[in-house]
Amino acid sequence: MSIRLALEDVVITESRYAAGERGPDLHVHRLHADSFYVLAGTFSLSLTDGDHTLGPGTFGLVPPHVVHAFRNDGPDEVRFLNLHTPGVSFDRYVQEIGGTGEEFRAELAARFDQHPPPPDGGLDPASVIVRTADTDSVAVAGIHIGFLANADEALGAIGLVEYTAPPFFPGPLPHVHDRTWDAYYVLDGRLAVRLGDEQLELEPGDVAPVPPGTVHGFANPLDTPTRFLDVHAPGGFERYFREVAAALGADQLDPTAMAEIASRYDMRPA
Repeated sequence: MSIRLALEDVVITESRYAAGERGPDLHVHRLHADSFYVLAGTFSLSLTDGDHTLGPGTFGLVPPHVVHAFRNDGPDEVRFLNLHTPGVSFDRYVQEIGGTGEEFRAELAARFDQHPPPPDGGLDPASVIVRTADTDSVAVAGIHIGFLANADEALGAIGLVEYTAPPFFPGPLPHVHDRTWDAYYVLDGRLAVRLGDEQLELEPGDVAPVPPGTVHGFANPLDTPTRFLDVHAPGGFERYFREVAAALGADQLDPTAMAEIASRYDMRPA
């Protein structure tokens, strides 16, 4: 397990499970949502109403107080991202658990909001959300935005979209979020990112966090689409994409209209 992003609002880890490998036993979180995005392989999410299979590109969000566990029931390795929203310092749990004896693991888990199933069985597992980028999406000027987690579903901590940029997409103009973190995780293709005075080129598996107040932008330098996860923390910015799509439809981008909408979502020109 590796820590890919560690913020107050979200901690994201990346894990690889071999065939038959199991995660923690059935448990609940009381203060945060537990989410998963499957990168490769087959991921089994166990709930009190049975097992659910998530394939590549599938996102699952388990709200607080819902009993769950997860494992790899498939014949091949599964690779997945695990998002804790808010972060509850889960990165510290990952760092500390390796040097902890079995008798202290339950105590350590409780410190980081991981608890045994409650006597009442927890909340209804029907509240668990399972989506792909095609479940709820919009398209504008060749850009495809798939909504995976909205702020109200992630306790306000994040908005998460899967963004597909068309070939040679020039991206948004350099801009700044004054209060919001932005982060990119590349799934397919390459993403050229401006981060302050730096110019980065991200490949699949690369992450680029953008602190508030940092001038940034991105583009697709390839003649094929680039697909990436875009995280905003705290959440709410995902509504910008919905407003732009409602205002412009599938037409060409209108910088004036987009700037007016952006001003409502902590986004201003650099």
